[in-house]
Amino acid sequence: MKILERLNPGNTLTCNRYLAHVIGAAAALIYGALISKQIYYQKHSMLDTDGWFYSTADDLKESTSFSKCQQERAIKILVKNGLIDYKIGGMPARRCFRVRDDTELVEKLLAVGRKADNKKSENLSTGCKETEQQADEKPDGKLEENLTAIYNHNIETKINNHNLSIISDGIDEIDERNTYLEIIKSNIEYDCFSEKERVDELVEIMLDVICSGKEHIRVNGADVPQSMVKSRFLKLDNSHIEYVLMALNKNTTDVRNVRSYIITSLYNAPTTMDSYYGLMVNHDLYGQ
Repeated sequence: MKILERLNPGNTLTCNRYLAHVIGAAAALIYGALISKQIYYQKHSMLDTDGWFYSTADDLKESTSFSKCQQERAIKILVKNGLIDYKIGGMPARRCFRVRDDTELVEKLLAVGRKADNKKSENLSTGCKETEQQADEKPDGKLEENLTAIYNHNIETKINNHNLSIISDGIDEIDERNTYLEIIKSNIEYDCFSEKERVDELVEIMLDVICSGKEHIRVNGADVPQSMVKSRFLKLDNSHIEYVLMALNKNTTDVRNVRSYIITSLYNAPTTMDSYYGLMVNHDLYGQ
């Protein structure tokens, strides 16, 4: 196919489908890029004595299109799963990487991914799979309990592992907004973004929805319970914001109600982001 001739040579992002099921498409793509870089450095005798090589945020962005925040998120996942070593070293300080040549570990992860892939195929064929939206709208009991407690302004709990204690007996509206503003900014790693004005617009809309006194919020042309939208917004992280900003940049249609469009985009981000990134590499995964 001519399209493959245009896409493959030197311009294709690759990742293993089964590994993507385990660590996510973004982390799998970053992993593939780091493997390619290590092979290149090794081939040209450019690794240091301990097998390390360096790659700047800009260098890795050029290779994968992922922003610094997205890279950091993926790197944490790769380190956590034992796939790479990572450190900041040298003068000037540089991001240093070393891909672990642990075939036994990789095979274990691939085995988990194959099971997930097979299970997904079986569920799709029998029609028993819940939609991603339905699954996402069922938060675990602890999270649902915490969110309800926050909404009632009579809690002392922890949110998103940031140990943010909120004692809100009689809290007023301004304090409520300020509290949620801190939570949102912490969740999305606000300081990592360079386009602060655009991010501020999204944050303000999220804040309005989370603190809204309305029973329902208009999403996807339908009335969705405010508590459900609030729960979804409190789960968004920096990767979701990056995805929404990218979608807004690429949109060429005439949007009459920008605010409503943004609310819908934010609400849908958790269920559409992985599918979008997956489509970026489907031509490489086909037939594997």
